[in-house]
Amino acid sequence: MNKRSVKEYRIWKAMKARCYAPSQQKGGYKKNHIQVCDRWLHSYENFIADMGKMPDESYSLERIDVYGDYEPSNCKWIPMNEQPKNRSSCRWYEYEGKRMILSDWAKELGISYRCLYMKMYRGASFEEAVKEKKNETV
Repeated sequence: MNKRSVKEYRIWKAMKARCYAPSQQKGGYKKNHIQVCDRWLHSYENFIADMGKMPDESYSLERIDVYGDYEPSNCKWIPMNEQPKNRSSCRWYEYEGKRMILSDWAKELGISYRCLYMKMYRGASFEEAVKEKKNETV
């Protein structure tokens, strides 16, 4: 088994553990009744046949619908730095016809994330925070 196959195998095992390990039974996977499809549950080979090999080591497995099951139509390989955007706790903001999370808005607008976050923490709406001078500091 090559290095990438080992990582994919670990991802497959971790996927099943999130849904069925006794130590995970109080978490969101149990609460939201998230399961692994029958085709993947007992067959790593079926998982790889459906998902293919991950593009490179910087990828991980993501469920497209965070409340959906692990199954071919709801999973994809995604760069690890993109995965936090698919959390149920993630807050999205719309502005000037675009929809992004706060860290992406900060990059897009040239404002430090901390500055943008602190303006909102202190009571500014998202629109108020981004309309203020971009180079203003906290």
